[in-house]
Amino acid sequence: MTHERDRRRFIAELAAGAGGMLLTLRSPASAAERGATPPAVLGRLMLGTLVEGEASHPDPAAAREALRAGFARIDAVDRLMSIFRPDSEVCGLAREAGAGSVAVSEDTDRVLREARHLGARTGGALDVTMLPLRRLWNRAAGRGRLPSGAELDRAGRLVDFRGLVLDDGRQARLRHAGAGIDLGGIGKGYAVDVAVEALRSRGVGRAIVNAGGDLRVLGPGPVDGLWRVGLRHPLRPSTVLLTLLVGGSAVATSGNYYRYVTVAGRPYGHVLDPRTGLPAAAALSATVVATHAMRADGLTTAALVGGVDGALALMRAEGVEGIVVGSRAGHPDRVVAHVTRGLRGRVELLDAAAVIDG
Repeated sequence: MTHERDRRRFIAELAAGAGGMLLTLRSPASAAERGATPPAVLGRLMLGTLVEGEASHPDPAAAREALRAGFARIDAVDRLMSIFRPDSEVCGLAREAGAGSVAVSEDTDRVLREARHLGARTGGALDVTMLPLRRLWNRAAGRGRLPSGAELDRAGRLVDFRGLVLDDGRQARLRHAGAGIDLGGIGKGYAVDVAVEALRSRGVGRAIVNAGGDLRVLGPGPVDGLWRVGLRHPLRPSTVLLTLLVGGSAVATSGNYYRYVTVAGRPYGHVLDPRTGLPAAAALSATVVATHAMRADGLTTAALVGGVDGALALMRAEGVEGIVVGSRAGHPDRVVAHVTRGLRGRVELLDAAAVIDG
């Protein structure tokens, strides 16, 4: 009983002080763990969030060097794919939209191909060409109004993942002038993947990389070989809603509760449906467990747009496990966590007022 109280206190304290939608939670170290070489840890503000890494290696110096190499890969991905860097390949692609092709790196090519594939698989719920819509909403909100129907129609004509053309020579182009790419819903997951692969290639056998809502683990975790991951409460983000035990896999979460656009005193969720250009009737959060973080990231972005039922249907169709959190009927201040079949028995609910469905 004492150990259980200590573990719950540890989780609560960590949740109150850390950022991101997903937390890697470790129970207080056992005696065996206290006698082992502690893992190397590194944290930096990158990709618009706090990125944290932990790596275990018999040689602590090798673990630290591996983490630095992994973070260097993350920085390289950001330089290639950020819409906030004018010299990025993504910005170069937008400048040439409607004109010609641009050469892209292997990294960017991989992400663009996966994005286009998931765009087709999700019926456009994930569409990385939606940058014109997002910019329209930001401009309109900055002027204290909603986008007009005509503005939404013009921007919407530029949003179509099929307008992203890729050839075998790593050449990419956008068919329509004015189009643009935003890889924020999938690129962060890819950055986590390449960081983990950098750790693996340098002999690290046990590690975790966590970039806010995108996380991937390598090797056995501290809880019977599994890692304990905490999902923040969508209505009270300083607390943890539930914990989930995962093996050597990736977990990604998207939420509709951190950012809003406020117009005339009314909040509008930041999650836009690329197919309508309007804020989606999104679930409070969607979490996907998959082999790779890029796939988990892309699918959770698409799942969130579909609401609770749409998210669960997408997970079934794609053969992935996940958790979708929605409001509890008749109790707007409470939530229900819909858990897919493969995660049953691995989820521990920490909010006494919430319920699990699944």
